[in-house]
Amino acid sequence: MTKRPSIIGGLNLPGTEARAAIADRPPEAQAPAKPASRKARPDIVHTSVYLPREVHRRLREIAFTRDVKIHDVIMEGIDAALRKHGHPTVEALKVGRKAGD
Repeated sequence: MTKRPSIIGGLNLPGTEARAAIADRPPEAQAPAKPASRKARPDIVHTSVYLPREVHRRLREIAFTRDVKIHDVIMEGIDAALRKHGHPTVEALKVGRKAGD
């Protein structure tokens, strides 16, 4: 059984020439270019934090008011937690890591 012709297949729409030219390329040429990879940072661990919506809104507000990123506000909280439990600050741990390399 043959495929039914498309109703819009015969239309000449703007930009269809470019799409047709891309479709005629081999599949490996059609794939979008990979973005430049980030520099490897073996001393950094990526993690996610799940926050209640209102907490995230308040952190954004604090960051905006102080003209910093939410990451900076969160790192201050991590510093406070480390100090509370008798550990060195994030900055001290980063410096110690570099010195121990």
